[in-house]
Amino acid sequence: MPAAAPSVSRCCHDCERPVGGTASRCASCRSLRLKPDRAYRREIADALFPPAARAALLGRIASGEHISDVCADLGISVHRARSYAAYAPAWGRALDLALTAGRDPDLDHGTAMAYRHGRCRCPECRAAKRATRP
Repeated sequence: MPAAAPSVSRCCHDCERPVGGTASRCASCRSLRLKPDRAYRREIADALFPPAARAALLGRIASGEHISDVCADLGISVHRARSYAAYAPAWGRALDLALTAGRDPDLDHGTAMAYRHGRCRCPECRAAKRATRP
């Protein structure tokens, strides 16, 4: 039977209090860092996905272009376009409105088939796709 690994005492990076598990900061220091860390991540997101690119993306999607084609043209990933809503909830709503405005009227929206074969990414088709997951 192999010997157990020795217990390593860890201390908080900020206040030097002992912390348990794999955390690098104690709970009080982590809570103090939430706002600055979120602001820092928002700055990075804004730099990687500037307002001009966001406006161009919304306009082209609302005119009927597919989100993945527009993102490829703008040099961003679809994930970046979608995940920006974590920092700006209004962006998520605006993107959904653009996807709804630019969707193909010939498709039967709200079905997994429209999502898969029609490449529709409107909120109704995304919801239908999520409903088919086990």
